[in-house]
Amino acid sequence: MGQRHQLFVIARVGKHYYSLAAIHHQWLYGVSALRSCRRLLRIFSDPSNRITLKHELDLAVGFFQDQGPPPSKPPMYKDPETTACPFPFITTCLAVGAAYDLEMGQVHTIHELAFDTGFNQGDNNDGITVLDITDLTDVRYCFVTLFGHNDDIDLEHDQAPRENTPLTGREYLRGYYSDSHDIILNSASIIEALDNSPLIEVKALAETWPWGKWDVDGIATEPGKPDRQTQNLAQTKSLRDLAAAKLFSRLLQSTDDDFDASLLDNVQDLPGFQRTLKEYLLCHSEQVGPTRVSAHLLQLAYAGEGLLEWNSFTNLTPKTIKAALASDAMKSVTSIILTVPSHNPPEELVEALSSLSSLHTLQILDRPDRKDERISNQIFETFAESKQLPAINKLTLSGLYANGLRQSIWRPYRDNPKTPEAYPLVQLLVAHQGEDGEFMRSFGGPLEYFYLGDTALTPVKIAIGLLQYLATQIDVLPSRSGTGLQVAHCFSCGPIGIGDRDSLEIAPLPAEIYRVAKAAYHSSIFQGLHSKLRDLNPGTWTAVVSESRDTDWTNSNDGVTINLHFKYAFIRSKVAIQVDTENWRGTDIKPSEIEVVDLEGFLQLIAPGVDTSKLAHHFDQLEMAVSRANNERTRITAPQDIPFLSMLSPEEACDLLEQFIASVPEVQKVANRSRSWSNTEHNWVLDLGFKVDK
Repeated sequence: MGQRHQLFVIARVGKHYYSLAAIHHQWLYGVSALRSCRRLLRIFSDPSNRITLKHELDLAVGFFQDQGPPPSKPPMYKDPETTACPFPFITTCLAVGAAYDLEMGQVHTIHELAFDTGFNQGDNNDGITVLDITDLTDVRYCFVTLFGHNDDIDLEHDQAPRENTPLTGREYLRGYYSDSHDIILNSASIIEALDNSPLIEVKALAETWPWGKWDVDGIATEPGKPDRQTQNLAQTKSLRDLAAAKLFSRLLQSTDDDFDASLLDNVQDLPGFQRTLKEYLLCHSEQVGPTRVSAHLLQLAYAGEGLLEWNSFTNLTPKTIKAALASDAMKSVTSIILTVPSHNPPEELVEALSSLSSLHTLQILDRPDRKDERISNQIFETFAESKQLPAINKLTLSGLYANGLRQSIWRPYRDNPKTPEAYPLVQLLVAHQGEDGEFMRSFGGPLEYFYLGDTALTPVKIAIGLLQYLATQIDVLPSRSGTGLQVAHCFSCGPIGIGDRDSLEIAPLPAEIYRVAKAAYHSSIFQGLHSKLRDLNPGTWTAVVSESRDTDWTNSNDGVTINLHFKYAFIRSKVAIQVDTENWRGTDIKPSEIEVVDLEGFLQLIAPGVDTSKLAHHFDQLEMAVSRANNERTRITAPQDIPFLSMLSPEEACDLLEQFIASVPEVQKVANRSRSWSNTEHNWVLDLGFKVDK
């Protein structure tokens, strides 16, 4: 696949296959394509992502139901940003999984394509990667070559990969290397892992992109499968179930004035009643709406359950939800999944959920055909301001993912957005020091400011993301575009829990960080531009990292030696400290004014239920990254008597904060320069909060 490569996610939605997401990767081929594919299989198969993936797949049923099968000719090219991203979680999974190689600690750039981009409509050298997520317990993959194999490789005719047909990872690699090549032998584990993963059938590709010259000879045509909502519910019904269904239908058609709950007295104690009622409601979800009877039936169907998957009931209103949750039988609810209630203020939804004292997980996804992320944004701000609800440990909103993916600065500095109690980390400040840090001064400066208040990061995600970020900084040269891409991806993808070794949960990309980082990557005009430093306020946290790196090039012909160590701290101010140049008090920050803790201390204060002893696994992973970076050309060491990673003292933390405050005018200059060169209709640089020249 040369260098340029597209990746797609497809699924059977209702009766037909459709493409749901597509991205372009500028440098992906050979073994790196296999590594990316294997990582994506892990992400799309991971139970921690399953509920949100299933929700978007269910929403896709309604989105495509009136569209018929995919077109027989390639669609016209269109800019994906002309519409809202229909499936932002699926697309974020694809984008982050393709861009961020956790094992190697490397981050690459990608860009989103329109979700219905054709398989052969990208800027491509020879092929694509496809993931089929129809069955989330059996995610499939394939590679497809479009232009034959590399002519420089001497292959037997029967070894050359076929075109326009699904290929395994092993078959795809034969377009680059013979089976005896060292690269093949050294990549045996990843090749075998894909050999053991299910392959997409060619008929799935032919259904998704009918204009392709697919090798479908001899494949029998099968009748369309039932849609996702009903395929697991359609079962042979007993006479008792049929009678119950008739009663449920009669009740759902009644008005609030006609509703008679006593009609259920003779049936609700029968064996299997709750299961039968739930199945009926799911099969007839369009009948569940803003009525008292709907609220009552939901109470009966879901009584005693901890997880309420109510996303199929798209006609619910906050009033109906509030009535359904009012029963004591719903007190055990800890998680609820909803589709955005239409035309209702977010405040009403907050009030509706306020009776759930044990609620810790909330997922509200918007419809694929929405115009923008306004409703999601309003919901987030309402929850941030609310005093009625307990802290939501995990908040999943379409807008969080779509804003990150589209780099939309939706919580601009000027609005002074409130920091939610459950997501207390406001910013990450990184100082690149030592001789290598001084080298960065010539192109943007050694201090980086990253705003994290737009992504709902849980304390666990913060801890894991920070350590993953440090791992990306071990074996790198100073970058002109900074490390924003690494920050964005490291906080977006990682294990679901402290000590977890296998899961890959996907969180939103931090929108502001991602926007600035991609701008700096593509243009030197934006190098040195960062988020605006936020005030230090009681109740909010700032993470500070000091990286000291000195590279000895004396004997560069024989390799280099890098003296490297990191210091870090989590800082919470005890008093309000304004850091803007106009409001800066001009006196030093005193250690007595701030609270300084390490990673374990941060988790104990913010998430006391987390077993911090399991942090050892993640520290070990960081040490392994150092070992992996050491080779015959590079030797990484820590200075004598200094640990590779340690905590900043309160005095050191104060000194670093003052350095960042003193450098704000330098970032201001870059903002002025960036503003004058950025001629978009809405200049996003203004959203960063700098007082730039008009």
